[in-house]
Amino acid sequence: MSPLVPTALDGAAMSVCILGLLLALAALTSLIRAASLTGRHLLAWALVVLFVPFVGPVSWFAVRFRRSRQRFQNLDDDA
Repeated sequence: MSPLVPTALDGAAMSVCILGLLLALAALTSLIRAASLTGRHLLAWALVVLFVPFVGPVSWFAVRFRRSRQRFQNLDDDA
């Protein structure tokens, strides 16, 4: 085997790493655009997203989805 040609395992590992990087970038972009977060909360979420691969970004999106869902339910209840 040539060391210059990646194996299937190398390709799979690279794909997982790229997926994790894209997920973290999407979560950081969403974090920056979130108007409800300021100061310590923003810093804490950014650290979680950066240092806990896959679980951090997925948990941010889950929390964000839950908050937006509750906000829309509250709007429906007021009407």
